[in-house]
Amino acid sequence: MAEDDVVDVIKLKPDAGFVRSLGAHHTLPSAIADLVDNSVDANSDRVVIRLLTKKDHLVQVEIVDNGRGMSETEVDKSMTLGHRREYGGSDLGHFGIGMKAASLSHSDVLTVWSLSEGSQAVGRRIRRDDFARDYSCERLTQRAASAAARRRDHIVGSKRGTSVVWTALRDGVYSGSNREEAQIWMADIERTIRQHLGVTFHRLISSGALRIEILVDELDAADGIGTPVAPVNPFGYPTSGRPGYPKTLVADVAGKKVQVTCHIWPAKRDVPGFRIFGEQGQHFQGFYIYRNDRLLQIGGWSNMASKSMKRQLARVVIDDPNAVGTFLTMNPEKSGLRFEPAFKAALAVAKSKDGTTFDRYLTDAETAYAEGSKRSRRRQPVISPDRGFAPGLRRAIKAELPLKRGENLKILWKRLPRGEFIDVDFKEQTLWINQRYRPLFAPEGGSMNDSPVLKSLLFLLTHQVFEGAHLGPKDKDNIALWGAILGEAVELEQAMREGAKD
Repeated sequence: MAEDDVVDVIKLKPDAGFVRSLGAHHTLPSAIADLVDNSVDANSDRVVIRLLTKKDHLVQVEIVDNGRGMSETEVDKSMTLGHRREYGGSDLGHFGIGMKAASLSHSDVLTVWSLSEGSQAVGRRIRRDDFARDYSCERLTQRAASAAARRRDHIVGSKRGTSVVWTALRDGVYSGSNREEAQIWMADIERTIRQHLGVTFHRLISSGALRIEILVDELDAADGIGTPVAPVNPFGYPTSGRPGYPKTLVADVAGKKVQVTCHIWPAKRDVPGFRIFGEQGQHFQGFYIYRNDRLLQIGGWSNMASKSMKRQLARVVIDDPNAVGTFLTMNPEKSGLRFEPAFKAALAVAKSKDGTTFDRYLTDAETAYAEGSKRSRRRQPVISPDRGFAPGLRRAIKAELPLKRGENLKILWKRLPRGEFIDVDFKEQTLWINQRYRPLFAPEGGSMNDSPVLKSLLFLLTHQVFEGAHLGPKDKDNIALWGAILGEAVELEQAMREGAKD
């Protein structure tokens, strides 16, 4: 190729139709998480997600923060497709399309209100059809922007900050006419968003650096307080599943050292953290990649290993700020990373201080799983937990104990005489708990699946009684023993609580 072949240089602007493909791979939870990234970059320590409904149908999403906000110049840049601000080393933003891609992936109208120190409140609005035609953006009145700042002060306790509002919601929302189905959908999506944010930002939430709240309410009456998102730590096990772990392997990539920390979960720990998004932990083996305490990849072997039931206890942390963007390539949705060939080659020969390789680590994880499975098989089958047990409690029992088919135990409440705490109905396979004492264990009001600690203890204590063909003398004596001691204990408990109130 010769230099004198060049006639001139022209600038090719992107076709505005590109807008319609923005955020094509975003889910509603991942899109919201992308906007929380912007809030964190703006030094917010409180973010409120408002899921607003009309007749139980989701019609508006708001992400409100108490960060440093934006001036008129800054908000114009933020609405410009592909504009890359100066990202700091600790920033979570990366591509300059995050807010637009995340918002327009699920809504046709994006409105941004913001106020920064020393500036006037500002507002901008993008309509997807107009933006896709000519990248046009509406400037909103200072009066409306000031009103939005007052609403933000009411929501997060600060006029300063930014409010991102999605309206004319499009993809990923329930569109049927059945209100009951709409309510079920809203409950499911709120739970999914909580779980996604809880695991994605678990480090920031646990450290107290970030508080995320979610409010679900009717649009015209939304004035309540959001419920905080709880952290979900994918490495929150009490003790390792294999002695000597976790181990840190060091990969040398062209003279640059990248540390990877190899964890092995204890076997048969079907708890939040191992279970993510309500799914079994076996689906989340593999790499967990962090950037500035934000989780970018939740499991998956990135072609470094194959997924296997035997490897379900294996999870590997990569937490090197220099690795992302150099050896690990991130996609705009921040939903996973591509391992560069040089990094794969270095990881394949990486070792820990004691000489453990990546392949040896996988073998150790498989051994831990096999040994845990052998231990569980020695336990005798028990009656299956049924009504009255929360789904998570049923899963925990099933993970630890083999269950008998066709035999189910219910633990329910009903009113019994004072001083009686439990009653065994062998014929109906039901353990009754005295309704009189329910406020001691479910003070906020009971539900079918309330009091999981109490019910799990009663299950472990009494399940063998229901597993025989009939009640023998020993069973009857045990029932009488439990009734006498528990009845006295609950009466004392109630007296102590009432005495403490006085």
